[in-house]
Amino acid sequence: MRIERKHWPYWGLALLFLALISLPYVYAYQAGGDDFVFGGFLLNPIDGNSYLAKMRQGWNGSWTFTLPYTAEPGEGSYLFLFYLFLGHVARVTGMSTLLTFHAVRVLGAILLLWAVYEFCKSFFSEGRWRLLAFALSSFGSGLGWIAVFFNAFTPDLWVAETFPFLSAYATPHFAIGLTLQITLLNPAILQKLDWRKAILLGVLSLLLAIIMPFGAVVVGVMWLGVFVWQLVAREDVWNNFWRLVAVGVGSGPLSVYYLWVARNHPVLAGWNAQNLTPSPPLGELLIALSPALLLALVGAWCVWQKRDANQRLLLVWFILGFILLYAPFSLQRRFISAFYVPVAVLAVMGIVWIVEHRGRWRRRLVVGVLVLSTVTNMIVLLSAIDGIRSRSTGIYLFKEELEAYQWLEENAPSETIVLAMPLHSLRIPVYSDARVIYGHPFETVDAEEKKVLVMGFLEEEVTLEQINATLEQSQINYILVGPTGRRAYGGFQYGSYRDAIFYNGVFAIHELP
Repeated sequence: MRIERKHWPYWGLALLFLALISLPYVYAYQAGGDDFVFGGFLLNPIDGNSYLAKMRQGWNGSWTFTLPYTAEPGEGSYLFLFYLFLGHVARVTGMSTLLTFHAVRVLGAILLLWAVYEFCKSFFSEGRWRLLAFALSSFGSGLGWIAVFFNAFTPDLWVAETFPFLSAYATPHFAIGLTLQITLLNPAILQKLDWRKAILLGVLSLLLAIIMPFGAVVVGVMWLGVFVWQLVAREDVWNNFWRLVAVGVGSGPLSVYYLWVARNHPVLAGWNAQNLTPSPPLGELLIALSPALLLALVGAWCVWQKRDANQRLLLVWFILGFILLYAPFSLQRRFISAFYVPVAVLAVMGIVWIVEHRGRWRRRLVVGVLVLSTVTNMIVLLSAIDGIRSRSTGIYLFKEELEAYQWLEENAPSETIVLAMPLHSLRIPVYSDARVIYGHPFETVDAEEKKVLVMGFLEEEVTLEQINATLEQSQINYILVGPTGRRAYGGFQYGSYRDAIFYNGVFAIHELP
């Protein structure tokens, strides 16, 4: 295949993108040496490990999800099907769940770059502006790098699903979810619907509902906004009406099922009650989207003035996106997915207008925006490198720690309950079929109460009987003691390490009668 010269810059940027989201993981893997094992995550390891725990359930053959960090999770439900599916893929291919996770993440990144390119192509016919929109959308972020100097932690440093770069760097479901969402919101795709295209639209919407449910809601709300605009403008609405029907039929039933399960499942209802993801303060969000946001205001004004039917989706997404983010809803931050993309495209439209009226600013403006918008992502990468070099406990496991988990995998019966420090409890369901008392701030039901009990036991302020009293049909089977828990255990009443059922010089596992 011969690549046309005009496409060389896009391929170059794509290769750079893939290198930046991949090489830090390669470096982390080989930097562990003989004493440490890379845990697999450089951004948000708490949620990252929970995804591997879900994949393990699929690897075990399950198509239903139970909370891996809750001792008594109840009946399974059809949630997190994407990660259950990846677990099945890992089992069939013989790859580890971690390798499968990252292989699909990189594949998702490639698809995401294609989706961003096609989205930008829908609004820019001129090559240089399309290239700028692609570069800014793919690599851009906010001014969080400045906020860091004032001890602020803005969303561009941690809310990965907002930005294509961080999404592809973090998880496969963000990368593929954003791919589907951006594709479904591309006004140039499936413009004139027939029944075949409607079915395709429905299938893509179903996949989005499976992989990133709130992304499907965003798609529906944005096209509904365009539909209302068309009604008010007395335009032909039928094509968009059938688009809405296809999206609703594809994603609606599964979304209703998710809502029903979250409210009615006896255990998952408790998870849902504490699964709160409010949007960041407005000021922090404005910082996280700037400087592109400032130029996007100019671009939004240009779109409003032109009244171009193809561009109104950008304006609708820009306005309704902010409204959704601050709607009175406990999971409002979930609506932020891919939001930087319309902001970046509108920003380039703003740059075009400024250049047309102030041409001498062109080079300085373009270079300035690109530089200011990419520093934060570089800080994220550099912070990961720093964590790798310091052998951060969030990034690495002790070799002996992995041996303890492997012993549980080989010897502990399924559904065994292990009491351990929170960090170790986060990893136990990743490497074994055991369950824990507290391991995740959301996926442990009554998380705060359970965390207090676990830490209280380690400080000898809570007894095993008090913890077992919180369990209805089971009890703690093992206690795992590691180096971060030795002082907390103090005079550990279940004997010396010589009495442990497993001990490798660093980690011990004690079996309870």
